[in-house]
Amino acid sequence: MKRFIDWIKSSSSDRFLLLVAVILLNLVSARAFLRFDLTSQKAFSLSKASKDVVKHIESPLSVKVFFTKNLPAPYNNVEQYLTDLLSEYKSNSSKYFSYQVFDMSKQENQEQAHNLGIYPVQIDQVETSGFSSKIAWMGIAITYGDYIAAIDSLKTTKDIEYKITTTISKIINAQDNNRQQLYEVGYITGHGEHALRSNPYAQSFTELGCEGLRNLLSDIYSIKEINLAEEEIPVSLKSIIINGPVMPFSDEELNKISSFISNGGNVLFFIDPLKELPAEQNSMPQYTANHTGLETILDTFGISIEPKFVFDDKCVIQYQNTGKQIFNWAPIVEKNNVAKKHPVTKNLGGIIFYTMGPVSIDESKAKNAVILAKTSDKSWATDENIILYPGYVNPPSDSTEFGPRNIAVAVQDSSKIVVVSSSIITTDILIRSEESATELFVKNAVDYVNNNDDFCEMRTKGTRLDFISIKSEWAALAIKLLNEFGLALVVVIIGFIAWRMKITRQYLITQKYNPDDERMIAKKSDSKNNGEQND
Repeated sequence: MKRFIDWIKSSSSDRFLLLVAVILLNLVSARAFLRFDLTSQKAFSLSKASKDVVKHIESPLSVKVFFTKNLPAPYNNVEQYLTDLLSEYKSNSSKYFSYQVFDMSKQENQEQAHNLGIYPVQIDQVETSGFSSKIAWMGIAITYGDYIAAIDSLKTTKDIEYKITTTISKIINAQDNNRQQLYEVGYITGHGEHALRSNPYAQSFTELGCEGLRNLLSDIYSIKEINLAEEEIPVSLKSIIINGPVMPFSDEELNKISSFISNGGNVLFFIDPLKELPAEQNSMPQYTANHTGLETILDTFGISIEPKFVFDDKCVIQYQNTGKQIFNWAPIVEKNNVAKKHPVTKNLGGIIFYTMGPVSIDESKAKNAVILAKTSDKSWATDENIILYPGYVNPPSDSTEFGPRNIAVAVQDSSKIVVVSSSIITTDILIRSEESATELFVKNAVDYVNNNDDFCEMRTKGTRLDFISIKSEWAALAIKLLNEFGLALVVVIIGFIAWRMKITRQYLITQKYNPDDERMIAKKSDSKNNGEQND
């Protein structure tokens, strides 16, 4: 034993001890979960809402993962992201949360997945001979009490956390409270608002209906329609939606809305600046100011909508046989024109708006107002000669009329108020369950007025790509070379520094303890002779 201890203390055991340390480190890391999320969107970190949900689970909840191994890119990233995410859920949960990954090469596991509502999907992969298809399992099943919920076809990492967290919340709510939807939101009717159903006989986009909106919200929200002329706003509601009214509100109805706000209720306004008048035969529609009486409520928050349409050359473009067509009344609002830190618009870009009006803000009243979205500096506003048809929109000749216009604003005080100067973006012309930026904006706005800010962030993680803005070709070349050879150069520099430090250390030790070493004397002599020859 003494010889072993002496050997351990000696330098000859260094390599052996290093090998043991590496093995132990790997064993520990295989069982410990630690990672750092350096992405600007925190795409690989759990939100507070997810942590709160799993932390307060009071009965066993199990997540079964049915995912085929060794899938081609990009599906292999989904598997890794999912397992890492579930590890984070586990580390932040109560003792009742668990998850299990199944080997999908086994027939019994495939049968179990099928019984739980998970089905294989077809994916494409690139091979040397070309494209081919493959059948893969890509889903999870969550069980809690008597309830089982399946999340199938997880082909991308986008909004996986949102799906898992909301599904867990829904089945817990269903088990404990016997209701699927987590929240209820009020929808005001009686003033020509958009119906929550499709209209196959619509003569214009103003009559399309909002069945897509209902479906968009149905995963966690139930919608209660409220006719203010006949009933009060239930005190249990956190928020109401006022979507596209074209007829005036009575004083009694306005008082009900004001009282709801005064008591802490939140309101999401989709208000059109102009309303379309019935068109006469063989004539174009005409537009007039849309006065509903809601102007008095908005004015208390320092917000007003001008009775004009905003047109923008930054707009939707379609290519047909006739060539390029520009829809100036449907601008695309990119990420540089949205509030980057607000929950509604964080991580969003490419939002399509439609027939919106300019929103003005009185800063003396709206002290906490945030501009959620504005048009580009190539936009203008008008209420004259409006023809919503490509080629019939004429920009103003005066360049001073161009400039950005606010089209969506949020105010938060004792209540949350969101004002969007268009209701058409909630209709079936833009809400089609395609997970577009416009749909995310609308759903985020609903989440925000229901105090579900974390849902906004979860839903939009990974939806925005952050690019480096490079204007100089030389800068681009330098970054390219740094990306290709930077790491190797850093390793060489570190190695050179370590080598020089080692030589210096050896020299200092020799000078201190053995200055008469013949090797050192010879080196000094050689250095001196070389110096004299150079002289």
